[in-house]
Amino acid sequence: MEEHERRPEMKREEQRRKGWAKPRRSFWWGAGLLALLVVIAVMWWKPWQSDRAMLTADAAAQAVLDQYPGEILNSTLKDGTYIMQLRSETGLYDVQVDAVTATVNSIKRLESNPQAEEKTLWSREQIKTELLKQTDAELVSLELVEQQGSPVYLAVFKMQNNTREQWTIDPYTGVKQSSKTLESSSPDPTTGEGTKISFLSEKEAEQKALTKVPGEVDDIELRGTNSGNPYYLVEIDLDDGREAIVQVNAISGAIRSVTWDEDED
Repeated sequence: MEEHERRPEMKREEQRRKGWAKPRRSFWWGAGLLALLVVIAVMWWKPWQSDRAMLTADAAAQAVLDQYPGEILNSTLKDGTYIMQLRSETGLYDVQVDAVTATVNSIKRLESNPQAEEKTLWSREQIKTELLKQTDAELVSLELVEQQGSPVYLAVFKMQNNTREQWTIDPYTGVKQSSKTLESSSPDPTTGEGTKISFLSEKEAEQKALTKVPGEVDDIELRGTNSGNPYYLVEIDLDDGREAIVQVNAISGAIRSVTWDEDED
């Protein structure tokens, strides 16, 4: 009799266990299916890949050569950055370029070429001082212009007989290249033959550089005028003993690059 009563009770227990097992199996099946769908979605979306297309090595190299004339010796792509070696007249440089935007992130000179010193363009004040040594005439105007792809200074003098002469001055030596008498009805000499170039003054370039690297300006040079990409190199001494060289676009004032003294890298 007792055995007969136990059997129905055991059956009820088995049924209860089976009833719990079914929801558990359904839960794990649902969780597994959800995980599979997530994996498929991630593989299809590929969030680790950027939507922006990277430049080819040739395109990145051309972007560098547009700013720094020379020859690209080699180029390696690493972590979204092209690492290049640039050979120019002034030496060998290591250049790192963003592979998407072609922005030059850094440029460091590896070797210098002492035999290829780049000519320095004289400032307006230097030219003016030199001209006043050569004549007693009144200097009416002095402008830096571009003629046939090269920069020259055009100086207009009012002579003692009230005529006006225009001198063409070598911007690297201050030497007079040519002169001519201007008619009273002549147009502005800085237009027509020459296209006036509005360069930043050295003081303006220094201010641009100091906003990027605060410190004390040690030296400044205007370069790249023959390449069509004029720029200032501003050397800045920092309080901690380091030295930075800031490259400033001589026309727009944009900061092109910042390099540090090799001993401090």
